[in-house]
Amino acid sequence: MITMMGTKPRSFAPLINVSVEQLVPQDHFYRHLERSLDLSFVREFVQKTYAGDGRPSIDPIVFFKLQLVMFFEDIVRCAHRIS
Repeated sequence: MITMMGTKPRSFAPLINVSVEQLVPQDHFYRHLERSLDLSFVREFVQKTYAGDGRPSIDPIVFFKLQLVMFFEDIVRCAHRIS
């Protein structure tokens, strides 16, 4: 028996039933952006840069949206912060 190894009792709060739809106001900036910005061009624009085989990639539209969020929220990659 290992006597020096401590244990930490764990307790979990009950799960709540909530959705993002309930949490994000209808007039939120990103909801407005989603309604007004047509990103249907993205897949065709990047299609030639994707390989025909291998692991499936992240959806290019999702990736583009993530880049927009990073831009609007002024989120910078760590490598850029250091230099």
